[in-house]
Amino acid sequence: MTDQSTQETLTKLSERTITKMDDQQALEHIGQLVDASHDARFLRGANRALYLLDELSKRNLTEKDGVLVEYFRANAWAAKSHCADIRRSWDWEQPERQEEILALSRAVNHPGFMQLGKVRRCQILTNYANMLNTVGRFIDAIAAWDAALAIEPRFAMARGNRGAGVGHYARLVADNRERAILSLHAYDGLMSANADDAFYDLRNPEGPSHYFRTTAESFKKIVRVQAVRKLQKLDESDLGRSKAERDYRQWCLEHRLFLCPLNDLGAVPAAAIDDLRLPALTEHLDARPGSYLPPPIMGFFNQMKQEYASARFNLFEGMSSTRTHYSDRNVSLADTLDYPLFSLASERVRTAYRIAYSLLDKVAFLVNQYWDLGKVPDRISFKNVWMVEGKSRLLDKFKARENWPLRGLFWLSKELFDDQLKQTIAADARELHEIRNALEHTYLQIVEGWAKPFMLTPPSSAGFGIAIGSDELEAKAIRVMQIARSALFYISFAIGVEERTRRRVSPADYVGEMPLCDLDAKRRRRDPI
Repeated sequence: MTDQSTQETLTKLSERTITKMDDQQALEHIGQLVDASHDARFLRGANRALYLLDELSKRNLTEKDGVLVEYFRANAWAAKSHCADIRRSWDWEQPERQEEILALSRAVNHPGFMQLGKVRRCQILTNYANMLNTVGRFIDAIAAWDAALAIEPRFAMARGNRGAGVGHYARLVADNRERAILSLHAYDGLMSANADDAFYDLRNPEGPSHYFRTTAESFKKIVRVQAVRKLQKLDESDLGRSKAERDYRQWCLEHRLFLCPLNDLGAVPAAAIDDLRLPALTEHLDARPGSYLPPPIMGFFNQMKQEYASARFNLFEGMSSTRTHYSDRNVSLADTLDYPLFSLASERVRTAYRIAYSLLDKVAFLVNQYWDLGKVPDRISFKNVWMVEGKSRLLDKFKARENWPLRGLFWLSKELFDDQLKQTIAADARELHEIRNALEHTYLQIVEGWAKPFMLTPPSSAGFGIAIGSDELEAKAIRVMQIARSALFYISFAIGVEERTRRRVSPADYVGEMPLCDLDAKRRRRDPI
């Protein structure tokens, strides 16, 4: 609420026009309006700022100013969220949050992002990470906080918020050792926000500083810090017997592609394992009469993990290959004079992209099965499984469900583009979708990456399919693999939250157990002919 004089001052500020202001003056005015509107919860001012930003965007701005427009746009949507008091709401569909995340995504991916100063880049990345974490995408948030700390390791808001995010992540992990290690790193991150070298970009850092300190103290009460520090041994792990295997595992670690929570702490050798599993599942005895086998969901998750691991290796092989494979010899192809790339290696990259993208629809199929949504299987996609059939309205079952990783999975689905459900929070969503569609149905022309910038004419597929450089396709494939990895974590953790909730709601129910062992490696080999 604002008093009369403040209201009048804000009204005058919001009524100012930017018509006669140059770009810098306009940005400064809009920034002041956004900050004042946020502090005073002045919705009219936030809406006016968004209008002015739209007007400013019509100018021929520099790339640097273009990034700032997106950053201020995100802050204006944050002010609207503050006015609506939705920050702690469990409502899944929140247009203000969606627009804020999309604006931050556009800022991070803008060509002018690297032209900004270090502090401003850290602010954008930290805000982006904070929003991802809020909606339940904690794995993706850690990567964004790490990107900020790679720019400025002393940035306190990234240090502290990362520590808090890792702490929330730890609570979802079933393995005792991994949960303890994540909790230790959460404690260290929170403490580092108040270290002597920590740098705050705030005029009054007392609030967040106090929060980080008290949250760290709460972790110290439940984690034996020194004992865990001694037992973690993150660098003591064998990455393989051959150089090829060690190179592969190191590559996976660096791109955070192992299905192990510890890989989100960085490229630590101890994380070179795919130990993610579904939690213990409960099932009524009459659910599958006459069957004494585990729930089919277990086998389905095995299949998804194996597809992911195989796609990951295909991507590595495709990216690292330097020799012509014997299967490519004597395959006669026409030279179309635009430096086309055809090889087993490029097909492996294509295949990895397709498998990783398809895994997202399989995660949606699992959501439909586990939460008993009753959808038609061949119409399910990662984008529409959450929605009322044929509509863009969220199912009542999910509207305010207090399942953080499940909400994160829903918000991860917003990372993708869909012809019917066009709302997205990723700047490159349409591009990822078009590449996938071309791979599956039309023509994706891959040209040698080194050649594309120097070509005098566009690739021959202009207007006929999509043309892309090999290095760009590889980068996009890694991104889709990382999205698929996050989805597998979120669905596993979401089912874990649901199972714990069910046991808490019905503690008197009798539950029998069926222990499951690891599948014997020998049985995973192909039978000899």
